[in-house]
Amino acid sequence: MRRTAVGDLLSDADYDHLVSDILKAPDVGPEPAFGLEHLPKATAEDQSVRLVSIAKLEHVNALASDQPLTFKLNGLTIIYGDNGSGKSGYARLLKRIARARHQEEVLSDVFRDTTLEKPAASLSVRIGDKDESLSWPDSTPPELQRIRFYDSACGNAYIATESDFPYRPSALVVMDGLINACVAVRTRIDAKLDENGRSSTTIPFVSDELKSTDAGRYLNQLSGSTSVDILDDLIARFDASSKTIDDLKNEEARLRSADTSKERQRLTRQAEKLDALHNHIEKIHSALGNDGLKALQEIREQLNGLVEAARLLARSFESEPLPGVGSSPWKMLWEAATRFSKEHAYPEHSFPVVHDNSRCVLCQQTLGAEGRDRLSRFEKFVKDDTQVRLDEARKHYDVRVESLTTLLVLPDAVVSDQRDLESTHAELIAETRALLDRYQKARDQTRDALAGVGPLPLLSIEPATTLARLAEASTAAREMAVGLSDPDIVQQRLATTTAKRQELELLQEIKNSRGAIVKEIARRKEREALEALKTAAATGPITKKILELSEESITEVVRDTFTREADRLRLERVTIARTRADKGALLHQPKLVGAHQDVKLPRVFSEGERTALGLAAFFTEAHLDGSRSALILDDPVTSLDHIRRGLVAAQLAELAKNRQVIIFTHDVAFVADLKREAGGKGVLVAERSVARNRADARKPGACSTKHPWKAKDVASRLDELHRELSRIRMDCGTWDEKVYEEAVAIWAGNLSETWERIFSQEIVGPVLAEGGLEVRPMMVKILARFTDEDHCEFVASYSRTSQWAKRHDKSAAVNYVHPEVAELEKELGLVETWFKRVKGYKA
Repeated sequence: MRRTAVGDLLSDADYDHLVSDILKAPDVGPEPAFGLEHLPKATAEDQSVRLVSIAKLEHVNALASDQPLTFKLNGLTIIYGDNGSGKSGYARLLKRIARARHQEEVLSDVFRDTTLEKPAASLSVRIGDKDESLSWPDSTPPELQRIRFYDSACGNAYIATESDFPYRPSALVVMDGLINACVAVRTRIDAKLDENGRSSTTIPFVSDELKSTDAGRYLNQLSGSTSVDILDDLIARFDASSKTIDDLKNEEARLRSADTSKERQRLTRQAEKLDALHNHIEKIHSALGNDGLKALQEIREQLNGLVEAARLLARSFESEPLPGVGSSPWKMLWEAATRFSKEHAYPEHSFPVVHDNSRCVLCQQTLGAEGRDRLSRFEKFVKDDTQVRLDEARKHYDVRVESLTTLLVLPDAVVSDQRDLESTHAELIAETRALLDRYQKARDQTRDALAGVGPLPLLSIEPATTLARLAEASTAAREMAVGLSDPDIVQQRLATTTAKRQELELLQEIKNSRGAIVKEIARRKEREALEALKTAAATGPITKKILELSEESITEVVRDTFTREADRLRLERVTIARTRADKGALLHQPKLVGAHQDVKLPRVFSEGERTALGLAAFFTEAHLDGSRSALILDDPVTSLDHIRRGLVAAQLAELAKNRQVIIFTHDVAFVADLKREAGGKGVLVAERSVARNRADARKPGACSTKHPWKAKDVASRLDELHRELSRIRMDCGTWDEKVYEEAVAIWAGNLSETWERIFSQEIVGPVLAEGGLEVRPMMVKILARFTDEDHCEFVASYSRTSQWAKRHDKSAAVNYVHPEVAELEKELGLVETWFKRVKGYKA
């Protein structure tokens, strides 16, 4: 904004760098200082743009010309051409080059096979004081839009649509520069958005059935902020799937089968195998779980305690004469002695019998006091339950150890069940295998610990989750088996299986397309940044501020200018009003004044009034154009009455005082009006004409720097008569009589027509307007000043020139002799003198 304020125009490279820098780092740092001292001071307007020539036409309609169509840089260039001469072809070409409210395509020669050919032309223009050669349409600098074009279609557009008139308060140049910068930035962003759109990659398509799945939502909501980690999670879910796509397809096929008995049998067997796994794990856990191992450890500790107690008891007999008391053989001997005493020696007494005079049942000697005491101690030892408990504990421990050491964690049946269930419950089977592997490790470690004296290791294995899943899977299998007898449940399961298969297929596509998806996320991130920047560069807020600053001043200037132009063309009850703003420009459109109905203006005005209204709008635009660039009009007075035609001619001549004005017309009377008004205002007039070329298959577009005779006014005709007479004087010495007579007859005919143009232009014309529809009373003074002498001179001269011309057959009796050059010069001088005298009668 500061650079714009100080007049430092931004180049294309500046805009490219600006967009690139913003996209790379939106935070561009502290704002530069900007204050009132940086606001622009009054500056010169844009340089004028004027046309110099058009040449080297290729495939522009059917135009063909060896000579370029040239234009006077200042004043009025009037290009005359009859209908079909090619005049409008040149006008259409200039319409494409200039700023026009209506545009149309420049066609090639439609009567030849030139559909694929591209119209082209060479232009010479002057921008300021610098001449430039351009090749249209390849080279069309924006300065050419300062040239303004008008035709009937443009006139209708001025009436029916909104117009951006070029008036601009100088204080708004900063805002205009900011608008231009925003437009330039948005243009570059649009180009980058187009490039971004072309670089899009194909990602997996999400069907309606999968939109609600995680994968479907991920793809449908893909944006520049989408996480790649979630993408990898989806791919990991595919890799960890318990079923393959083929598995699910097979299941679908089974469910679609008319006979579901096999499927029910398969599900029942599946449930049984799941139950078997469940029961096996429970059995294993009872032995190798923390509770089972703790119980075994407790039994082991109890056994060790009883062994120690028995050992301490046995040590009390170490002083006996014979060793081994309390040992197993000794116990067998004791039990044998007990049976003998009870059955034979002392059946009525309990063993041992230690009465006086009792005998030892083994040696059958009488027991002394020491013997009776020893047997009493032996009895007490045997009756002690420590030994009994030790025996029972040992038996229990041996049973537990044997069951643990012979325990098979992975019997063949379990391995087979796992293998059969893996295709349908891969994740669950993987979990059971891991669990059983831990039990196998626990069993091995426990066996090693049992061989030593240390405590048994506890691995804290917890199978509850796995057991619950096995139970759930078994229950589900049984329920599905039962449900297969119900068609509705079959269809429901089929739909579920199909949905799983489709989701798995989508996950597979996502995995295969990971690179494309990551690339698409990056592309969308860039696009979102571009769209955010484009939104930030919107011209709407700036336009709103411009409206606040300039609405009244711009509308007032445009309305005042339009009102003056409308008044000049005698238009009533019409004004121009602001409609809206667009990109910093206030748009206006002609409106009816005082209308009680909402009716479009073109429906109210006549065709001539519409033409005048379009010209008023065009003249308003021209007056507000500070560059004073060229104005081009093509047949601008179609449908205008004679009064407004004269007013338009006067306004065009006025405009031509300080700018280039180019008129294309086929109207001879309008040519005369333009020359008259230009002459009265001291404006230079350049004559140009366009005609068909008779030497080249009558192709249109041949250019000339002179008007045809019929389009010349009196002064131009007299000048041409002088030039032609000079040529006759110079060349007649080499002619024969026939050639001389032919040249004199043509010259005299033109002089006769000049007499007629003088009379209509200087005598009758000023009094009676064109067509005799209006009398101009103020011009009757011409008739009052017209004398008999004037009349006689006219009649005599007109009679002589008519006789010289080949207008009538020459009488043999008269013996006609053609006049000499001196006589012709005298007659031309008389006509000029008469013309100057009578022309003065209008003063």
